[in-house]
Amino acid sequence: MEETPHITEVNATTFEIEVIAQSHERPVAVDFWADWCAPCKMLMPILADLADEYDGRFHLAKVNTDKEQQLAMDHGVRSLPTVKLFKDGKIIDEFMGALPESAIRQFLDRHVGNVTDDLIGNARELAEAGQLTDALSVLHQARESSPDYDPVHLEITRLQLDLGDTDAAQAALKKVSPKEQHSTECKALAGRIALAVAAATGGDLASLERRVLEDDNDLNARHELGIAHFAAGNVEPAMEQLLEVIRRGNGNPKDAARMELVRIFEVTGAQDERVSRYRRLLAQALN
Repeated sequence: MEETPHITEVNATTFEIEVIAQSHERPVAVDFWADWCAPCKMLMPILADLADEYDGRFHLAKVNTDKEQQLAMDHGVRSLPTVKLFKDGKIIDEFMGALPESAIRQFLDRHVGNVTDDLIGNARELAEAGQLTDALSVLHQARESSPDYDPVHLEITRLQLDLGDTDAAQAALKKVSPKEQHSTECKALAGRIALAVAAATGGDLASLERRVLEDDNDLNARHELGIAHFAAGNVEPAMEQLLEVIRRGNGNPKDAARMELVRIFEVTGAQDERVSRYRRLLAQALN
């Protein structure tokens, strides 16, 4: 395989400089291979393409184990191919076998910054400057380059919510991997979508407040008022209205308010003092 500036064949003599020393500047992926190993030959072009694509964000070092048996033994290589990732002079991760490209990307992205991360950062800067449409265009570019990269889908979901497009936000969130769907961030975004949908189908703040003033036991109005408050950024009034439904209600109204309140907890985040306080109040109301 033709070597590039991002790929080097190493041996016992050059390993210390090309891998250990260089890993203090950037991660170095060491591919232990052999000419007789068919899976090795399947893996090699994938690693080479990724090394070029990442453009120096990691270096690929190749070790021919037929020539460097002792080097392979010293690093605990028991099967081929084996890829070990070095950083700051130490092995920080590894995999064995000819994994598909998507899995190797995930392996690298745990430790190596990539172009997609740069695009996400650019999009965030544009969004903070109020250029939401431009930010979305950059994120679509990032998604095209890394269609299996969960942070892109999460960022698009967040931005579509900021733009008020819940349908597009739902579509983006559905692209997240099954594993990521259980993450705190993904659950929070799902909660934001559900709350935004509920707010869109409810009344406006002023009319809902009038309904509650006219009949303070109108639990449907209180429920909708809680959602409307949250959509308007009034977190504590939203929690209070839903908690009041739970205190006063039974059956479906009580269960529905509890579910919405839990969504607000997930969206707001466990680190928020209001969440801690209203969790305690919720527990009291349910007992």
